Amino acid sequence: MILRFSRFRFKDGKEAEGEAVLRGHVAAMKAAPGCTDAWLGQGQHPSTEFVALGIFQEEGAVRAFEGRLRSDPSLGSDFFTLLRMTTAPPEVTTYELRDVA
Repeated sequence: MILRFSRFRFKDGKEAEGEAVLRGHVAAMKAAPGCTDAWLGQGQHPSTEFVALGIFQEEGAVRAFEGRLRSDPSLGSDFFTLLRMTTAPPEVTTYELRDVA
């Protein structure tokens, strides 16, 4: 399984607007083929940070979702909207999940 991790650092006062956009992004990720679940989290200290997490069955499903982000204007425009609200570009990375005994 693959974890897709994204972190967004919003400018002060932009948290609510950014959260609304991220809710749509997480809903789209959760609905993507191969995604088993997705979550949105807000930092406590600082509360301007948010993370979007998705669990995908395989790396190909993550790549397909990211391809849709680049090719579907209704999905990809979210990232451009977020860029004007953040202090830096988002961090987006994937992790292979492994069992640890």
